[in-house]
Amino acid sequence: MNTKNFTMQKNAKIIISALKNHSYDAYIVGGYLRDMMLGKRVNDIDIATDALPDEVTKIFKDKYIVAHTGIKYGTVTVIIDNVPIEITTYRSESGYLDGRHPQKINFEKDIKYDLSRRDFTINAMAYNDDRGLIDIFNSRFDLENKIIRCVGNPRKRFKEDKLRMLRAIRFASQLNFEIEQNTFDAIKLLSHTINDISIERINAELTKMLLTEKPSKAFILMHKTDLLKYILPVIDDMYGYDQKNPYHKYDLFFHTMSVLDNIKNDIILRLSALFHDTGKLYTRTIDENGIAHFYGHNKISKEITIKYLKRLKYPNNVLNTVSLLVEKHMIAPDTITPKGIRRLISYIGKENINYLVELQKADSMSTTIGDNDIFEKKVKQVLDEENIFTKKDLALNGNDIKKLGYTGKEIGEILNYLMEIVLDEPRLNTKEILLQKIKDMQ
Repeated sequence: MNTKNFTMQKNAKIIISALKNHSYDAYIVGGYLRDMMLGKRVNDIDIATDALPDEVTKIFKDKYIVAHTGIKYGTVTVIIDNVPIEITTYRSESGYLDGRHPQKINFEKDIKYDLSRRDFTINAMAYNDDRGLIDIFNSRFDLENKIIRCVGNPRKRFKEDKLRMLRAIRFASQLNFEIEQNTFDAIKLLSHTINDISIERINAELTKMLLTEKPSKAFILMHKTDLLKYILPVIDDMYGYDQKNPYHKYDLFFHTMSVLDNIKNDIILRLSALFHDTGKLYTRTIDENGIAHFYGHNKISKEITIKYLKRLKYPNNVLNTVSLLVEKHMIAPDTITPKGIRRLISYIGKENINYLVELQKADSMSTTIGDNDIFEKKVKQVLDEENIFTKKDLALNGNDIKKLGYTGKEIGEILNYLMEIVLDEPRLNTKEILLQKIKDMQ
């Protein structure tokens, strides 16, 4: 990690140069610097300066859009070429009364105060081309050795802002780092306080964990630190739960982790993978051969999914789609017929069938069956050959039925009847045949 080879983005240079020309210090900091040092693609640009928010605004307002996005905390956002750049005044903090926000903020003139308030050493460096790297916590060592370590006393850091416990795990998962022992121990000690912070903040961190390359690492760490039992107890209860079934080589927890890691990086799919087998905790029966069965677990899993996604405040569209996928994940690829696939598509929606394909594949890969694309091929064949999956696809509509003298609920009932006929035999979807079917009812 040779800082001599650093190339700051043009817009970051513009900001730092302008502040310097007005006799202020400025550095790139935080995730921008960390990711740049790791050779990762850099998106958000964070700059720290000794200039006060009003002074920053005065420097840039005539040439760029300036937004007071976090003025209370000393943050001003300058937008250059549609790219937002956060500029924050050096600050120190004290009096964290709610386990998240500081009661008192002091603007400072020395970058060292600003770095000292940060969460982890890998986020507590600063750099500009004039002074090079400012590293007062041996942060480069931790970055090079892939270590997540709190700045200062970890218990104090986590009591100040309890969200940092989840952030430590998220960074470890995102970057494939290890959590330093004292930092790990402090998380475990204070894990019971995690629900003191808002569910929206927990949701944000959990979603980021789910969207990492290998989300199982985050969930295993949350289990080991006890955070999981306070955030998602139903997932924590899976740990060590023996499935007692020849199709399963893992316990319920590690089967779920395998599905998580094997499924595509999409929040709908990752949530579906996480909750798809939760109902197994409550439906296990053992037959005379000592083999476990989990009849109806998909229905219970759906109820659990809805309960947890509501509590975590995921939007309704996410909740509805995930719960449908969880409910219908028990596909039998070898025996399902085109008729069964048509009915499945009619139930979950054509827009969701490929989600279900992905969930089934990842689930199969995480059992002794292994990789299986039978269901995927069958779905593709049905989609290629047919397009009748909803009442909107019928060759006649409500107005056609109304003309026959039917009204109100009768129209809906007839449409449902016709839909059943067409799902069984798509070739019957012609106006003439469907009209005859209605006449035959009389």
